[in-house]
Order: sequence, then structure tokens, then C-alpha cells
Amino acid sequence: MKTATKRIGIAAACAVAFTMAPLSALAEGAMVPTVDFLTWPSTKYQHYYETSSYLAETWRELGLDVNLNAQPFPAPMLGMWFTDHKFDVVMSVLSGSTARFEPDFFSSNQFVTENSLPGGMNVGSFSSPQVDALTAKQREIYDVDARREVINELQAVLHEEQPEGLIAYVINTTAFNKNNVKVDNYESTPEGLRSVWNLLKMESLDGDNRILLGWTIDQDSWNPLTFKTLEDLDRLGLVYDRLLVVGPSGKPEMWAAESFEAIDNTTFEVTLRDGLMFNDGKPVRPEDVKFTFEYLKENQAIYFQQYLENLQEVSVDGRKIRFKLTTPSAPFVSAALGQVPILPEHVWSNILEETGLEKPQDFRNTQIVGSGPYSLKYWKEGREIFLERNESHFMKPKADLLMVQFGSAEILSSALAKGDIDISLQPLVPTVIEEFREFDQLELVQAQSNGYMSARYNINSDVFSHKAMRQALSHAIPFEAIIEEVLGGDAGPTPSSIVPSNAFWTNSDLKVPEFDLDKARNILREAGFTWDSEGRLHFPE
Repeated sequence: MKTATKRIGIAAACAVAFTMAPLSALAEGAMVPTVDFLTWPSTKYQHYYETSSYLAETWRELGLDVNLNAQPFPAPMLGMWFTDHKFDVVMSVLSGSTARFEPDFFSSNQFVTENSLPGGMNVGSFSSPQVDALTAKQREIYDVDARREVINELQAVLHEEQPEGLIAYVINTTAFNKNNVKVDNYESTPEGLRSVWNLLKMESLDGDNRILLGWTIDQDSWNPLTFKTLEDLDRLGLVYDRLLVVGPSGKPEMWAAESFEAIDNTTFEVTLRDGLMFNDGKPVRPEDVKFTFEYLKENQAIYFQQYLENLQEVSVDGRKIRFKLTTPSAPFVSAALGQVPILPEHVWSNILEETGLEKPQDFRNTQIVGSGPYSLKYWKEGREIFLERNESHFMKPKADLLMVQFGSAEILSSALAKGDIDISLQPLVPTVIEEFREFDQLELVQAQSNGYMSARYNINSDVFSHKAMRQALSHAIPFEAIIEEVLGGDAGPTPSSIVPSNAFWTNSDLKVPEFDLDKARNILREAGFTWDSEGRLHFPE
């Protein structure tokens, strides 16, 4: 829970900026309703809850009534967030990923109108003709310098519109027990230890060739049609192969494909690696790749739909697979070829007949037939995920992975300190990091994430449909206090959803809005908002 010392910092900041609205002001419009702030449970994600608490405390100074609605994660919070859009504002925490160096994800993907349907990344239903036009424009540009100009313009529009209140990008600290695990040639990536490039290298030193990894996030879905989160995608990427995989440098590298060629700006061709096998003993065929892409498009796979919608045709010639698009798509290589899991046609083409299900989205897919570097040996929901290494895979993992689910990051940290697990994939809570530096058996690893934390507004709500409200609240985010007091200094402010660690694509001309409640109040006043005698905020007449 928040300590008295922590409260002093934000209270002092508010005291400096706070000037009570005149009690004589006549409140002419309807009272602004209570803001439903969907957030994470404090027992399991304390620093996320604390961050939303800091925001709520500051917003109340502006005359808003804020209700912190903490819900268990992943269910029902994930459904309220991505599917039902059941919130006025949500405490959004988006994980970093090497694949997400592609600028489309942290800009267009989240704010283009077409992605506001249930399950899409535009969870706040933001809509702007200008953003939509810039999204379409940048996706058709392959020249990186020309594309960067459009991406910068898009960031400037979002900075003006403020569809979310940006808080910080984080520096995630994880750790492993050096006595139990060896990690050769650690690759610096936004995911840190949970990157596939590091997991494959992990070697057990205690003789059983099994590594125990602690995490607080269980798999929400093993079905490639229905998963929503990066964590789900990462684990699917361990049991399924992909044609390409974005490497630590941010550039796509060959994986199941042995070669790649851009024929023209709407045609790409890959040659499938020879000798790939599914774990049921059947070969991976080019026809499986063709089937996968057509199947995911036809059934509107939530995560991939936007990148497959302009896929016109997939054709096979020997081991070559050609992808023909209706329009140019700069993100297609990394977001589609680099992330889509190759499914076995002999399994997925028959699941409705064999299971009696009404639609393939209902298939739980817990007996996975894949060709990846690991096989799903078992999944004990909410407790354990055991991934057995595929010793015949071309990447040759060094150990089996047992992912143990913990009820909170605090409990996980304690288990690591006691030696009950070998590695924490969950970022350590800021309060234990300095203590853990003193433990000889632990090696701490820091990864500067290209993900970030924000207050994502639901534009369909009465409160946040007002642009002036969103602009005002950009000056009511005590980011310095949150960074220092909640995140332990392992974070930094950002004016854009493309954060500074993604240096090539971020718009360096944008400035972080200063924390200034007087400025926030003036923006509201100029837009016609008023306050009643009790200091509660009212809409313009």
C-alpha cells in the first residue's frame, strides 16, 4: 500500500499547483459523472494499482470524482479492457517486444478506427480522419526515411488529440540464480530474459535440464485465432514456428524460412526450410503455411486481422510460398511473416468435425501440434506451464522450461530469493531491487522496454469524448512522483506512444506535457467547464 512518505511527494506537488476554483462560479452544465477507472488488483500488481491511485488522487483535485475499479487479471479485466470496452479509463500497461520496434504497433495499430472493434488494440475507440489517413499512408511507404516523416506527423496528431494520458516507459529488472542457470551471450532486447533469443540459450546447472521460471501472467488463450496479449503470443512462438522472427537488432531474421525476397511492393516470396517436422511426426509443408495465412484471415484472427486484411493470395511452388497483397504494406514482413504461427492443416482443417464445436474460436488447443523449439507437455491452468525442448529443432534449446505462476510479484520475488525458482520473468517490484543486488547468487538484468504505461481513455464515454478534458488531464499526470515513488526511478517520461528507446521512430520534437494543475484548470475553464460550490466539475452548458 502507499506509504505516508510516498503521499507527501504528490500532496506537495498538488499543493504548489492547486488553486481552488472560485466557489462563486456558477456551474451551468450537467455534473461530470463519476469516472470508472479500470485498474489492476493491488495484491498482485501493486505498482500498477499505485500508479492509478496517484492519477485518481490528482484528478480529484480538478473536481473529478474517480472510482478505482480494480479487477482480477487476466479475467475479467482483459475482457472488460479489450473486448467489452467497459471502462471510462483503463490503467494500460503494454509490454515491450523486439517485434514491436515496428512503429505501426505503438502508433497506428492502437488508434486507427478500424481497430476499435471488440478485441482490437484501439480499446478506447478513438477515431480521427487524420490518423486514419496517416495510418494508410505510412503503411504503403517502404523507404524508412520517408516513412519516418509520416510516423512523426502521426505522433504529433496524437500528441494534440491526447487519446491517452502517457505516464512512463519502464526499465524492467529481472533476475536469475547464477548457481542454477547459465545464460550464454545474453541478448539485450526489450523483453530481456523472456526473449526467445535468451530462453533458447538457458542451461540448467543442477543436472535435471529443467529451468524453473516464475511469472504472474498465465496463458489466456492457446488458440491463434483468439489470443490478445503479447505474453500469449510469446509462448505460442515457442511451440509454433514462424517464417521469420524479429531479431535483437529489430530486423527480421530467417526462422522457418531459409530465404526471403521482396518481388515488388505488393509481392513477397519465402522459401521454406527443408526438414521441419510437427511434433506428431508429420512434415511441415508449404501448404501448411498457405493454409495458416488463409485460415487466420478467413476466421478474423484478433491479433493478426489488421495485417492480413489486404492479403490477396497465397500460392505455392515447390518449397516457395508467395504472398500477394492488394496494397503495399510496410508492417507485413515483421508483423505477419514475423509473428504468424505455422499451423498444421491436418489438425485445424478438421477441428469442427472432430470436436463438434460451432466455430474454431471455441477450440482450446491445449494439445498443441506444432513444430517450434518446444512442445507443450502440459498446462495446469493458473499454476504451471511445462515446455519440453525439441532436441531435433534447428535452434536446439538447451533445457526444458517450467513456467510457474505466482499470485503476486512480491511472492514471486520471495521464491526467487529462497531458491524455489531459477529465474524471474516477471519484472521485480521496485522495492526489492536494491536488496537483491546484495545477493551473491542472483544476477540482475535490466531491459529498457519499448512498451509503456498510460491512462487509456474511452472516447465513447461522456467524460473523455471532450478533447479539452483529455488535453487538460495531460497536465494532471504527476509522472515525476510516479517514476520516483512508485517505479523506483526505473522509468522515464515519454511524450509519445513510440518511446525514446525506439529512437529511430520516435518524434524527438514532441515535449512531455508539464505537470501543472493550474494549466489543466485553465484549459477546462476556457472550454466552458465550470465548478460548483463543492468543487465538483460540470460540463459546458
